[in-house]
Amino acid sequence: VAQVFHQHTIRDSRSSLGVGSTCTPGMGQIWANPCTETSLKAKLVCHMGDRRTLDNSDTVDHVPKYLLKCNQGHGMKGHVVREVFAACSAVTSCWECATDCGREVSCYRCKPCGVVYCNDCSRKKLGLPRQTDGGGVHLEVMPGDIFMAGPDKFGIHHVILCRSEWQEVDPEVYACLTDLEPGTHLLACETIESTQGSVGDDTWWYPATTYFCRNPRDGSALLFADLKSESREISQAMEPVPTKVLLHPLRGHDDEDTFNDEAFEETVWELAKSSKKYGKFTAVRSVVSGLLEEEVIHASKYQTEQEKDDLMTKIRKTWQKRPICASVAVQCWQRYLEKISDSDIEAADEILKYMPQWCHKSTPSSLVKDLTQHGWVISDSFNA
Repeated sequence: VAQVFHQHTIRDSRSSLGVGSTCTPGMGQIWANPCTETSLKAKLVCHMGDRRTLDNSDTVDHVPKYLLKCNQGHGMKGHVVREVFAACSAVTSCWECATDCGREVSCYRCKPCGVVYCNDCSRKKLGLPRQTDGGGVHLEVMPGDIFMAGPDKFGIHHVILCRSEWQEVDPEVYACLTDLEPGTHLLACETIESTQGSVGDDTWWYPATTYFCRNPRDGSALLFADLKSESREISQAMEPVPTKVLLHPLRGHDDEDTFNDEAFEETVWELAKSSKKYGKFTAVRSVVSGLLEEEVIHASKYQTEQEKDDLMTKIRKTWQKRPICASVAVQCWQRYLEKISDSDIEAADEILKYMPQWCHKSTPSSLVKDLTQHGWVISDSFNA
């Protein structure tokens, strides 16, 4: 998703800024966020259960806590508009509240029954708090969560991998940004992505601090600006981009379900240093793979230790392909799960639990569809 940005150089918070004007903050200074709202961590715990079958195709050894089912017992999948085929997407209505579920929003669908639940009703059925009550409390993100900006006119979301929790926003950053709507809140976190338009200083991937503007009434969020790592220039989107977030399941307090922030950050930078340029051919292949449903790693094909060992060999080869935006999230998660595992067999099991996607074939829509079968939760709102 190509976006056009204004650029501001941080210089003096007392200056009156316009497009292209400049301003300068103190180096390394952290300021309190003027927003005094209380944060609430989203507690998404993936519990282990008996061996069961999901979707009548893949046998898995665990049942995620946050797996939505229809009244007939079918697993429902998260849904966002499919890339390139946006014009073919029909507007459906939530079976619970009759809200339109169009191409701009996410929902959960049961393909066999045709049942559709909007994002808010889906959260209620998952036992999570509804996000449209206007409580003013923002959702907490974690390293490993996945932002999805868009869709654009072609139905394409842009995937951005979260690398930190929310950070305090320097008041001088507020001074650099124009057109912030009154009453909205600015949230910031460290991110990394693969894009055609921007790269890092010593990596093809683009590390940055990304700023989101959140409406506390309904939690809707817009990707508003970013600050490239080690840079002094803030890039502000001329048209802020609506953004969703995929929340990963490793948020529990059980030893088995803890998330190692330090190991994940090490993994991201190891991969960033050896990253490749954005792959246009990979993008085309991913769209085609999505149509043929070839992007998913099916657990039913990898049951024995030898099959799992072979799977890890195949997965490592896919990491050498040129990436698209979705590839970064898939690759980082798979490499992280490998890093914290004691063997290739254990690594394969963890990947099949939490990130069973081929990184060179994955698309944003397939990430949502597949990962919501593995304990991830898609949210249109940044309210807790």
